[in-house]
Amino acid sequence: MEKKRVTVRDVAKIADVHFTTVSRALIKHPSIPISTCERIRKIADDLGYVPDPMLSALTAYRTNLRSPTFHGTLAWLNNSFSRNGWNTCTTFELYRKGAATRAQELGYRLDDFWLREPGMTSRRAVEIFAARNIRGLIVPPQPRAKMRLRFDWERFAAVSFGFTLAWPALHRVTINAFHAMQTTVRHLRAMGYRRPGLVVTANTDARINRAWSGGFLSLQSDWPAVQRLPVHMPRTMCDEGFLKWLRATEPDVVISQEFHLLEVLEQNGYSIPRDIGFATQTLTSYEHTRKICGIDENAEQTGAAAVNLLVGMIHRSEWGIPLMMQSLLIEGTWRDGDTLKRQAA
Repeated sequence: MEKKRVTVRDVAKIADVHFTTVSRALIKHPSIPISTCERIRKIADDLGYVPDPMLSALTAYRTNLRSPTFHGTLAWLNNSFSRNGWNTCTTFELYRKGAATRAQELGYRLDDFWLREPGMTSRRAVEIFAARNIRGLIVPPQPRAKMRLRFDWERFAAVSFGFTLAWPALHRVTINAFHAMQTTVRHLRAMGYRRPGLVVTANTDARINRAWSGGFLSLQSDWPAVQRLPVHMPRTMCDEGFLKWLRATEPDVVISQEFHLLEVLEQNGYSIPRDIGFATQTLTSYEHTRKICGIDENAEQTGAAAVNLLVGMIHRSEWGIPLMMQSLLIEGTWRDGDTLKRQAA
């Protein structure tokens, strides 16, 4: 005879609490003391309790049938040096827009919280979040690469964007920049370009874990030596340095997120795309009057994906720094424009 399944009511009977207390304790709800959560978790483990996946699926189905109600607040955890310092480009702005929209669809509100507010401390921030019952944190890109962020992570579920946060190793959502660069180069090769040149500052490439230079250089191994151009990667972008590299290497197309180089090329007698092509990896980063060819980062979808990941973690009671960090890679989309032309064979 099949053994009877252990339910939350069975656990509640042994623990001498209401079954709703068991349900909350098993997800470490802040309304239940930590000692009670640990005691109930031990009783549940001793009894062999496991959640019923069919009931969980039914609950999710019923939830999706009705309009979302308000479940709580998520925090946009800004660690920049100024209140709006995180918003340095359109891509980051669209991250937040996509996150806020998706949060609202799921019954949450996304509020900004600046960690460097005068008088703010990590302990004070945790007290504020506890008072407002905030359990989910979204960490936007940091102001510099390889930054560390000290916080009481154990009480929260948290998701970060990109690679600028070196510690802690939170689950992250980011564009698949390595593959996006390879997509760009393959489009250029298919159009007949044979001497593509990559222009990117060392800081920008570091912020994405060298994904652009890595994706670019990884394809060069299959090309003839005459087509392999060195990456122009200065510490800071300098027009004179760029022009010196350009004349020395003679690329037939430039790949860069530095949109002002279009004007630099034209001011120095180059016609685009007649004399030289131009493509970018960051179509959403800046407003531009020209229709530039390149990769759309799908930044709003990236923001929405971060919220999907975070809310799922909250529902699964996944608090603190994960034992195994996961990266969710969002694919970019190639967009045609007027800065490239098909080359003669």
